[in-house]
Amino acid sequence: MTSLSQSPRDRILRILANSHGKMERSRLSRCMEVRDASLNHILKELTKDGKIKMVIGKHRDLVSLIDR
Repeated sequence: MTSLSQSPRDRILRILANSHGKMERSRLSRCMEVRDASLNHILKELTKDGKIKMVIGKHRDLVSLIDR
């Protein structure tokens, strides 16, 4: 169940934390139920803030939490 007061950024971080810290970008998009453009914007912000890193692969992209 998703809290309506939880921001999309917090939802992404929670989903990643509950998935051992990493997930394929396509699966994250499905879990978030958002369009790619919206997800890209949020992922760029989280990357810029040092919360996540993205590994762009030939066949898949991986989103990971950064340990702090």
